Amino acid sequence: MNSSQLFDGVAHPRHHTPPAPGRSGSPLRDYVLHSLPAALGDLSAKRLTHNQLADCQEQILRKVTPQCLSEGDERTARLLQLDLLFLLSGYAPAGPQAAPRALTELISAQCGRFPALDPHLSYEFLIDVNCEEYRRSGDIRVFSAGRDAALERDFYLGHHLSEPWAKSAAYGLRSLVLPAAAARPSAVLDDVVECLAEFTRYMARYRKLSQQAFNRFRPYHMGHPGGPRGASGAFMPSVHLLELALLPPSKGYGIFLDQSMSYFPSWSRPVIARWRGDSIRGANVAQRLRDGRLVLDRAGRDRLVRVIDKFVDFRMAHLGITRHALPEAFRERTGLTRRDIREQGGEHDILDGRDPGTSGFNVRHVLTNAVYRLLALRDDLAHPGFAPANQ
Repeated sequence: MNSSQLFDGVAHPRHHTPPAPGRSGSPLRDYVLHSLPAALGDLSAKRLTHNQLADCQEQILRKVTPQCLSEGDERTARLLQLDLLFLLSGYAPAGPQAAPRALTELISAQCGRFPALDPHLSYEFLIDVNCEEYRRSGDIRVFSAGRDAALERDFYLGHHLSEPWAKSAAYGLRSLVLPAAAARPSAVLDDVVECLAEFTRYMARYRKLSQQAFNRFRPYHMGHPGGPRGASGAFMPSVHLLELALLPPSKGYGIFLDQSMSYFPSWSRPVIARWRGDSIRGANVAQRLRDGRLVLDRAGRDRLVRVIDKFVDFRMAHLGITRHALPEAFRERTGLTRRDIREQGGEHDILDGRDPGTSGFNVRHVLTNAVYRLLALRDDLAHPGFAPANQ
């Protein structure tokens, strides 16, 4: 699937692919794929209560628990955990106390047997594990039923399929600041621009997702007061690698990274930590230009400005889509243009508690701060003497 196919209204596929040879697959697969979305629809329509849902799931879990605890295959454990977390997230609007005890006990038991498993519906499970299974077998877990299922599917796939473009852009910029720096920085910057353009094309498709459809499944992504943060796109790791390769983290961005580290996919946590430390110590494109260890001619600096502009394009597209999807977080409609954000005078507090996004941070401030940092860097590049240049 490419970006042009996202949110195109194609019916949600329901495959019945048998597990791979020698693997039993998740014993909850059929229930989560077929019965759970319908049950959640009945809950929303008040044809079912949370107590009735819990009683039904309690019976199912008692039957499958011995099989679950006998499985030793790591891939099966990840799929089972995904299914268990989907069940648990079905109770998010009512609070975790509504979930059956057998469910929370089995999640804890699985985490004890496989310590790398997240105990909550994380970005890694919702997006990566879920979409990898879709690409392997055609199975994808969604909370929605009917026509909305395909839209929810594409919401997850868009994140998963677009991230390699952001990751390629990040590693391209990273190659410019390593000890053995890229021999042809202008060619690298051209590649980065193309990667960011494709990444933004995926983001632009999210304009086709209606606010109504989004709000039908968003409540199941949310955390709860005192609990873990939700499964938010704010934790897509390669976007943060890209920023760390480009410029050093500000104080406010450092707070975001400190509080987000355990919510990034497991593969990315040591990478983000390493790149962050390197960036603080000067291993980023902006600092390398300042100290003269990265030298670009005028055409090369123009290419770098294009990189920043493409990154801003993505950030502004994300801002616009989020404002449409979550109008309650943007009650103040002014101050959201590029000019407004450039002139806001600094970063705003992401922990002020008003209008938190799924990630638990102030969604407006997270998004506008990200644009502000990039625009400030762009303005710095235009300042005489920012960086030596070959004429």
